[in-house]
Amino acid sequence: MAGKGKGPSNAVKDTRDFNARLREYGRKKRRRLAAQDGSPPTPAAGGAPPPATGALPTAPAAVPAVTTETAEAQRSRYLLLEVPNFNYAEDDAEAMGSYLRLGTVPDPSIAGVWDAPRATGEDLAAFATFFLDDDRKRDGSPGFVPEAERQAETDQLHTLGGWRDHSDGNRVTTTRGDKVEVIRGNYKLVVLGRQDDGSTAAGWDVSGGHIEGLGLTSSIEWVQTFGGTWRAVETSEKGDTIATQHGNSVSFNYGEIQDSVTGSEDEMRPAMDETGKNIEVPAPNPVITSRTWARRIESYTGSAARRVPLITDETWVGKMSTSTHAGEMSDETHVDTSMSSMTISPSISSVNIGAVTDITVGNTMSMTVGAVQNITVGAMVDLTLAARLEVNMSASLDVNMGHRTELDLASKTELRPAKEEMSGLVQRTVGVEMVTAGVYKLTAGLILLG
Repeated sequence: MAGKGKGPSNAVKDTRDFNARLREYGRKKRRRLAAQDGSPPTPAAGGAPPPATGALPTAPAAVPAVTTETAEAQRSRYLLLEVPNFNYAEDDAEAMGSYLRLGTVPDPSIAGVWDAPRATGEDLAAFATFFLDDDRKRDGSPGFVPEAERQAETDQLHTLGGWRDHSDGNRVTTTRGDKVEVIRGNYKLVVLGRQDDGSTAAGWDVSGGHIEGLGLTSSIEWVQTFGGTWRAVETSEKGDTIATQHGNSVSFNYGEIQDSVTGSEDEMRPAMDETGKNIEVPAPNPVITSRTWARRIESYTGSAARRVPLITDETWVGKMSTSTHAGEMSDETHVDTSMSSMTISPSISSVNIGAVTDITVGNTMSMTVGAVQNITVGAMVDLTLAARLEVNMSASLDVNMGHRTELDLASKTELRPAKEEMSGLVQRTVGVEMVTAGVYKLTAGLILLG
């Protein structure tokens, strides 16, 4: 439709320009193919150039005369639907277009190439030129395909032909009902996030029967351990993790090694500079907080049938505080051979408030080097059902602030180089007292014999 007598409308003009570009493209392509095989281009009937391969005719045309095409031209067969410069940009660099091509690839040399013309969209296709399964280790796995065959199939990802579409604008698809897609080959989704840095892209790679996320350093490979299985190895860097779960969580691990490292001794972490060189940068150690609320907590390490050969627990801390509040508490330790405990401190304070029962069945040896102060407020029962040896290597002082009663149910032997007793009053009731002494000396102001 013409526009008010001033010539064709923009829509008609764009259509004519588009058809002209298609005819020019066909002429250039025939000249290129003719140059490759040495034969001159064959014009269409009536001297006019034949329509470009894949061009959409604007009106019914007569059946063209039979022409002789080169072998390359016969192999190039496609249908092209293109809408160029739909934003009416005056500058070609700002023009936006869309196209759909069914069939072969007319110019494989620019398919999936970084510096391909912007209108082709092949510069974006260059971000997806391989699959993770191309070099995945899967020797011996069911349905094994050699690595060379997998890579050869991927090499023709952008040149095999089929369906190719591109748009410089947006693409929106809506489906009110169901949607089914069946893909026999691999699938890859690359999302650049409105920028051109492929190193920060995200997406998915579905290849070889496995789904892996992009943006992570990960691998899935076939291993013969555990009877033959797939093993996933994933490394994630430069990311925060916030997880909220409102369901059950179950975890099983049958690996041979479990390592966990938090922070570093020198508060440095590995990194890369702008040239890709490995360096270390300052990284303050984190603040760690752990809180647990539960109806019941059970923790088991080893079992009677399978003990852990060695457990080492080492803690270095500036200040440590531990507080336990329990309605009832039981602690049992069973050791097959020997047990030792050592505490080195300038000062140790231990306070027990309540009844304390300490039962030792067997020999007990207690050695104290230095002053010892024991204060007991309340009743105290000390019961020993075996031999007992107490050795004091220095002076000892016992102070009793109340009445003291000693009951010996067997004979008692005391060996002393010297003994000195000072008492305000001594009362002694003895059934039989026998004194044997080389020298017996008694000094008294008054001796009363009843």
